[in-house]
Amino acid sequence: MDNAEKIELPEITGNRQEGKAIKLSKRAVISAVVVVLLLVIVSYVLTFVLPRGEYQRDERGSLIDGTYQENPELDGITWWQFLLAPLMILSPTVEGSTMIYVIIVLMLVIGAIFTVLDESKILIYLIESMTAKFKNRKYILIFAISFTFMFLGSAVGMFEELIALVPVIVMLCYAMGWDALVGLGISILAASCGFAAGVVNPFSVGVAQTLGGIPLFSGIGPRILTFVLAYIIVTGFIFVYAKRIDKSPSLSPVYALDLVRKKEFSFNIDAFVRDKKKDMAIRWFAWWMIFVVICSIASIFFQPLAEYVMYITVAVYIIGGIGAAVLCGIRGKRLFKLLGKGSLALVPAVLMILVAGGVRYIVTEGDIMDSILYLIIESIRHQNPNTALLLIYAVVFVFEIFVPSGSAKALLIMPIIFDICGVVGVHPQVAVLAFTFADGFSNMFLPTNAGLLLILGLTTVEYPKWIKWSFLILIALLAMTIGVLMLSQNAIYA
Repeated sequence: MDNAEKIELPEITGNRQEGKAIKLSKRAVISAVVVVLLLVIVSYVLTFVLPRGEYQRDERGSLIDGTYQENPELDGITWWQFLLAPLMILSPTVEGSTMIYVIIVLMLVIGAIFTVLDESKILIYLIESMTAKFKNRKYILIFAISFTFMFLGSAVGMFEELIALVPVIVMLCYAMGWDALVGLGISILAASCGFAAGVVNPFSVGVAQTLGGIPLFSGIGPRILTFVLAYIIVTGFIFVYAKRIDKSPSLSPVYALDLVRKKEFSFNIDAFVRDKKKDMAIRWFAWWMIFVVICSIASIFFQPLAEYVMYITVAVYIIGGIGAAVLCGIRGKRLFKLLGKGSLALVPAVLMILVAGGVRYIVTEGDIMDSILYLIIESIRHQNPNTALLLIYAVVFVFEIFVPSGSAKALLIMPIIFDICGVVGVHPQVAVLAFTFADGFSNMFLPTNAGLLLILGLTTVEYPKWIKWSFLILIALLAMTIGVLMLSQNAIYA
């Protein structure tokens, strides 16, 4: 018998309360808002420190290299716009406001649907089913779930679409005797790594290569290498960590908070009995989730579909979730009451998203976003290829704060980066790699990422604890990606 079989799964009992599968952690929300508020203040201070300026833009909205000019006469941002920045981003005239609305709606839908699924006992049944199946080989789940999330991120560019699955993965980890950090690691951290590797990611690699006139999804070798190495780093770290807290659960940074959270669930693994209605409900919901994946894959070959994937995701969660609840007997007034209660439970998360968006609004309206880019771009022009690559990595990473969308960021800054690649001797294909790495890995820990804030808020993990726990992984991934960039520049594309 191996070590995994010797570990007894904890018996977690307690009085379950209605609608606890989706629940915001007040401490996680407060810590995230405090961090982002600091960024908001820093952004406002920068509007007084940096010169106002702007690039000219072409018909696509891309910045035109060599056209930057300082312009002190630009309006900048007023004190009242600074104070109201979290609300101003909702204005239809603000670029990217539509996506903010979609994310907020998705968040409220997640709260509504998973409250109903929790009340119907589908979630507990699903967790008990998986735990009963894997209780003697539970470490397989670390490698299997991590690969699945990485694949979805790398092949079809899924990230926000996977948010609703994170609480389920965290519940599964509770049943297996692990903590919320393991759940976050094998789900959203893995998805971010896959997104960054971008093997055939249409929203980063696809858009960037198209802008650079590079054959679509060419140069796949370094991206596959990155996928493999990232998978080894992430799963290796999580496996060792899971083994450690199996032996000493109190070593978990969220041990006390998880104990409280676990009391809201009662997993009865030994007495698990199959239920045909719940099996049918799970299949119904699973098939709709598969439909989202199919749509994401289809968007690679039919680009106009890409902008509707998030809308489809919202609709699918509603159809799949309500249908599953109805199959388990929840209907009528009770159904609508639970939907409303679940949505209201996530309303505080709207504050996190709005405050995070305020950073981008302040920098954009303060007319310093182009100035920041100009300062970095000009520093790249006079560097050797290796240093220039690192600076390209940095500029994309910085602009993730202001422009979260990968495709929008590519449209904005990649034409300029491609222009200077010839000057500094960086191969355009490697510049795409640097863009993809920075765009994907920044999803893991930038506090302006609305998706990350929401995910942490749904668990017991506060933002500072997440950064501290994942720091070694991030350093390892950073070193690995820099190595892949140098190898690609100096060996593959020399």
